[in-house]
Amino acid sequence: MAEPIEKEISVPSPGKVAIPVLLTSPPTGVKHSGFALLLGPGAGGDEKTALLTAVADEVARQGHFCARYRAKVPNLGFRVSVCMRVMEHLFHPTKGIHPQKGCFLGGHSMGTRVAGTVAAQLAGGDTESEPAAAKKAPAAKGKKATVAPAKKRASSTTASVDSNFPADFVPGLVLYSYPLHTADNTKALRDQILLDIPSTTATLFVSGLKDNMCQPSIFAKVFKEMKSTPREVVQVTDADHGLGFGSSKPAQAKKEALAEAISEWTVAFMDEAISQRSEEGGSSMKTTAAGKKGGAGVGEVTKKKADLKKEADEWTVAVSTVA
Repeated sequence: MAEPIEKEISVPSPGKVAIPVLLTSPPTGVKHSGFALLLGPGAGGDEKTALLTAVADEVARQGHFCARYRAKVPNLGFRVSVCMRVMEHLFHPTKGIHPQKGCFLGGHSMGTRVAGTVAAQLAGGDTESEPAAAKKAPAAKGKKATVAPAKKRASSTTASVDSNFPADFVPGLVLYSYPLHTADNTKALRDQILLDIPSTTATLFVSGLKDNMCQPSIFAKVFKEMKSTPREVVQVTDADHGLGFGSSKPAQAKKEALAEAISEWTVAFMDEAISQRSEEGGSSMKTTAAGKKGGAGVGEVTKKKADLKKEADEWTVAVSTVA
């Protein structure tokens, strides 16, 4: 099969510096699906991160466009505006240079928070990036200070999304290493973004069980409370926040093999979400993140364990699905 076509482009942003983007197009001769994937990097990464590159290549091979944007400023509101501008310029159904029927959103770490925020706001909801702390209001003389109710943060942490996209333009999210909390504070949860993801938006999580920014027991509670359906999480034994296993040569090979598997899971998830979207009164059969068919009914939770082998390496994944 011919290889995907990768091109560096600059997306103009009125009044601001142009946004560097890597656009990966399906190989010549491969039929385009009409859907794209837009990926955002983590706070310390960029559009050339190995995992995002691997995913982009595999997604494009299967007929979907994939774009990866650069965003160096670690500010959620800024990154939301970057994501929106890139999606509008490239994939808007009537104005984009590569118009699409829909666009999946995702990325790694901070890129996942951006994706969730955009999805919620496009669907007409509202979301916040962090839990807003209650603040004491100034007290008048002779009166006790009162505690002001917590308010959702303004544009310093979030950006309002232009509503000129169809409300269902984002059919699904692929979230790699969602940072549910910081490494040193498990109480300040970034759960509101996940809770605000619309029920009509499918969501795939890939997380390492040694991720110090997403404690499994805490994530399980948030996952259960989410509205998004179907939603699925693949938790990889021994993987860390970077979805790696250490710095040794065998660990690096294992990380590359995992990136390949994540790419395959992402394509399976996208294809199933697209298929379900096009069906009227479709079947309850769905594709799990491991790419196998299952018959989970609506609201039923299935838990599976599977050993995956890539070359000489193997790891265990636990797949939980809510359909």
